[in-house]
Amino acid sequence: GFRELLSRCAPWRSPVSWRQGVTVIAVCFLAFFALTGIMWVQTYLYAPPGTLDRTFLRYGSDPLAIYAMLAASLLLSPGPLLEELGWRGFALPQLLKKFDPLAAAVILGLMWWAWHLPRDLPTLFSGAPGAAWGVITKQFVIVPGFIASTIIAVFVCNKLGGSLWGGLLTHAIHNELGVNVMAE
Repeated sequence: GFRELLSRCAPWRSPVSWRQGVTVIAVCFLAFFALTGIMWVQTYLYAPPGTLDRTFLRYGSDPLAIYAMLAASLLLSPGPLLEELGWRGFALPQLLKKFDPLAAAVILGLMWWAWHLPRDLPTLFSGAPGAAWGVITKQFVIVPGFIASTIIAVFVCNKLGGSLWGGLLTHAIHNELGVNVMAE
């Protein structure tokens, strides 16, 4: 019940040692920083001139400050904080009672996508030329992204003994990379 849900809020759970827990969380942050750097290099090389300048205007010019703000954004992002109680705190343990981790992750990824689908409905029904086709084709990118992120989140959650932090960090990384790091 509720006590079990609250126990999942610890950064890692037994039988994971503190060293293992800190290592998994550190790897998540390092992966995020590496992916951010790769995406920024790609933007520099292939995007129109000035795109990266607009990105850095949001973060400032000091590299240490940029990475500190990015790290803080992973921990303070309200979407993952609230959603992960449901996704990895409640739904995942229920799915793992009936399915192996990969199948549970795919099902949960589809549920996560369906949860976010209503945000595309206004565009779909706007009547704007090409809007419906744009929303439909967007789903061919979004659905695999949600499933892939969920597979990673389930893996990290399992490495942390079922802690919500695995889902919280991977969800926040998903949001930050897709919404803030690459936003113009």
